[in-house]
Amino acid sequence: MTIIKHEIKKIVMFPAIIVFVVLSILLNITVISTMQNSYANFIADVSHFTGVHLGDEFNHRVAELEPSAYTNLLDAQTGNRHDPLYGYNTQYLADIAVELLELGGMAERLMRSKYERFQYAVNARQSSGDSMTLYFAESTPRQHEALFRVTMGLLLFQVIILATLIILLSIGYENSYKTNFVVYSTKTGRKIIRHKLIAGVVISLGAYILLTTITLAFYLTLNPMGGIWGSSVSSGFNIIRDGAMTRPFVTWHSLTVFEYLLASIGISIGLILCFALIAYAVSLLIKNTYIGLLVIVAINGLLLIIPSHSPFAMVNFIIVKSPICLVVLHDLWFTDGGMDVILPHFETIGVIGSLVILAPISMLSTLRFKRECVH
Repeated sequence: MTIIKHEIKKIVMFPAIIVFVVLSILLNITVISTMQNSYANFIADVSHFTGVHLGDEFNHRVAELEPSAYTNLLDAQTGNRHDPLYGYNTQYLADIAVELLELGGMAERLMRSKYERFQYAVNARQSSGDSMTLYFAESTPRQHEALFRVTMGLLLFQVIILATLIILLSIGYENSYKTNFVVYSTKTGRKIIRHKLIAGVVISLGAYILLTTITLAFYLTLNPMGGIWGSSVSSGFNIIRDGAMTRPFVTWHSLTVFEYLLASIGISIGLILCFALIAYAVSLLIKNTYIGLLVIVAINGLLLIIPSHSPFAMVNFIIVKSPICLVVLHDLWFTDGGMDVILPHFETIGVIGSLVILAPISMLSTLRFKRECVH
């Protein structure tokens, strides 16, 4: 435990880490400063009174609000609204995916099976009334994108980069300062490598909590949620944009905005662990920190490029579940995932599968490192 504390203290004092965290906070604040929406703030404020479930009672409460341009706009957008998920059929999504990707055989069967199962999720969201919740009315797509695609996406990208740098700098510290021959010459010294990983993961998760707390506090100050936390993210006002086509934003399970935020944070933590393990394995195999970073960038770059150029559909669908591809698809987590995804719950399967693969790779890298040190 003493060694871990020492390693944590050493990592925290890296100037590059401190500068990166400060710059990330400044960038997030700058981006969020451009996201204010007075109409959305109005909805968040009155949602405590109106509730978030559309219907006659909601319409009566809107009518009792103080007359204003925003009240009239809210009434126009929510009064006598029809459920967009009523009668909605996902079959056309499977047809489009099969045609555009030229799928056949097992790939086609899995794609069609996914959307057959997704139809049950759509029906469940419709029957439970999730699709008839307020969210931010017609400002929903903009506000959902601002929080989950931009803000949470920025945080995820920043901490993944930070976690990679932390592990590379920590593992490469002894080589950089030419103390590796002394530290790793004994059996006890070689065990330090494991403590470095634990310290790096702790700092990475701590940095994510810190950045998320500061960033969300600033975001929610400018964009309060009010009673909207209890609205469903599968609200009929929410949409997914696939190029020129739009479709309803529907999750496999019923999730409120607050629950969706917590679930997104959970998947993000899993991805941070994945990238920490990748950096750990690479840093043990490649002793040079800078070359190790280039290798990690190259690996992830290839994983992003291959699905767009490989003629093997099943290979592409497997690669899409890799950590870097899950990061890119973060705004589609807990939904059907679009035509790039062939199985339900791709984000959960991807994170768990990646950790299951990366854990033994990291262990083997550690054993190889120890054997090299002995010789």
